[in-house]
Amino acid sequence: METYPFAVAQATRLLERLAFQINGAVHSPHAGAIHDLRVAIRRFSQVLSACKACFPPRSVRKMRRRLKLIMRLAGEVRDTDVALQLTAASGASSLEAKLRARRKTAAKSLLASLKHWTARKSVSKWRSALESGIPPRELGQSKAEAFAHRELPRLAARFFREGARAADPQASAGERHRFRLAAKKFRYTLELFAEFYSPAAAHWTAQVKELQALLGAINDCRSVRALVEALGGDPKIEASLKKRQHRKSLEFRRAWTARFGAADAAKQWMQSLSHPPRKPVARSSTSQARRDVALQA
Repeated sequence: METYPFAVAQATRLLERLAFQINGAVHSPHAGAIHDLRVAIRRFSQVLSACKACFPPRSVRKMRRRLKLIMRLAGEVRDTDVALQLTAASGASSLEAKLRARRKTAAKSLLASLKHWTARKSVSKWRSALESGIPPRELGQSKAEAFAHRELPRLAARFFREGARAADPQASAGERHRFRLAAKKFRYTLELFAEFYSPAAAHWTAQVKELQALLGAINDCRSVRALVEALGGDPKIEASLKKRQHRKSLEFRRAWTARFGAADAAKQWMQSLSHPPRKPVARSSTSQARRDVALQA
């Protein structure tokens, strides 16, 4: 398939998924629904970014502004959900009451925004905008597979560059944050073009997802510590969160070293993303062998 129809098809599919998650959050805004909504926003946003040449720029800018607002509101709800989860065993009833009140207020703002999005029939308007673009000249008759083989190595290079910085014991919070963003973009773009890398794509995605989970846990600790402090503070809870954050940071550095720390790892990944194997390879009985097979040219 050519790049343009592929991009439109993928964007439409992810828009439908986003609409489904918005509807679910409106009817039942529990923690799982909010998480799924945020993931749907990220995936849809990434197809707009990865294939930006295929969509009307003005329409995309409007979509991004709306998505940014929804993401911020959903983030406020999620932060309180995480805080309630991480502080559940503390016995601090006054803090729990404050968090629940904060969650209720944040959820009310989010639901109002989601209902407004639905009432404006945004899904049909956005679908029409995505399908109304003109195939860009620079893509010509290029195939989506060739496009993926150019785009993903570029994202992989950034992933490894930012990852090496974030895995340094002296890394700043800003460096870890930049790597979180790079990892998300890399993973969601890899998922977007997964059909061109089967069967290795699932294995690659799982490795990146593992790092994302650890980075997310580190960030959750930082966010909850800040939230607890803003609500009056609790030395016991803050100390516990700081300890958890340190432990997750160590786990992240070990995972990075084990999965991506080899001197030629970046080169192998980019070579595999540029020239993936054409035939499925046999599975090995050891995890190291599986990694070697997945990354072979």
